[in-house]
Amino acid sequence: MKKNFLIFALTAFAALGALTSCEEEEEVAQTMNGVWETTDVMFTRTYKGQTLTPTKTVLRFDQETSTSTIGYGVAVEYFNHQDIPVVYHHIKWEVWHRKDGSVGVEWYYQETNDKFKTTDYKLNDKEFSGMCSLNNADNDKKRITFHRGTMPDVTQVEHWGYNELLPTWHPVTYEGKVYIKREYQGKEYFPKNVVITFDCDPTYNEGTVDMGKAFIKEEYDDAPWGTCLADSIKFWDFWKGTGNLRIFRNDGYDAYHCDYELMYIECTENQITGKMFVKTNVFEDFTLKRINNPDWSAIKEWGFSKWFPKN
Repeated sequence: MKKNFLIFALTAFAALGALTSCEEEEEVAQTMNGVWETTDVMFTRTYKGQTLTPTKTVLRFDQETSTSTIGYGVAVEYFNHQDIPVVYHHIKWEVWHRKDGSVGVEWYYQETNDKFKTTDYKLNDKEFSGMCSLNNADNDKKRITFHRGTMPDVTQVEHWGYNELLPTWHPVTYEGKVYIKREYQGKEYFPKNVVITFDCDPTYNEGTVDMGKAFIKEEYDDAPWGTCLADSIKFWDFWKGTGNLRIFRNDGYDAYHCDYELMYIECTENQITGKMFVKTNVFEDFTLKRINNPDWSAIKEWGFSKWFPKN
């Protein structure tokens, strides 16, 4: 991917004075080192026809050495949206001299194409601000102010950036009535409703996914196991070419025998339709409607093996 950068051009009239030497570049780098955050709007994103505005942006600059003018870091964007609460980016930054003699700070968002340019800056140990323009749109400048902040824990982050589709790596849940027959002690039971949370949206993704963040629940009336059977999903795969979606639970996982086989799948943003494979040449139609993600931590008992033990 082409490297793109976010430039803060720090003019010679700043609080630090006229910056014209390598030592002054190091001084700026040392000042920038650390965590900064802002609640000012730096940019907006478009997601499924909606305009998303970050409620906060946090930047961490990690100076490579105490005297270097380059470094790496992290950018974190927060959104007030159930699908996209937070997005993480890797950044690389550098302090450098501009042709007009002023000192600039630039950083690269490795996963986006946005470039910011900031002039008329103020910089000290607690705050920096300036007139910012996005992608050289000088007719649309606005002042953005950063303050010292606190960096969230990013050691467990699995996905960085928007993954091209802003982002599809987020949980999404569908529910509906699917033909599933459970036999227990000579009786048959059929769920009145099935709830499935995918770890990324099958509307935009295909192939095998194994993130440990996908779940399935079958809801029942008058079943010996109570109101539901719930389990995590080992992995699921959906191939748009064939329209087949298979779901494998952790409990009793067998690479050759899926727990659910949904066929002739068609996905939209709001629903999944298709046919449930029952047995050879026998299918049942179903429609799964998109709903808000449930609180899976409220499940009291996980797994099916108590009622349907492994052979």
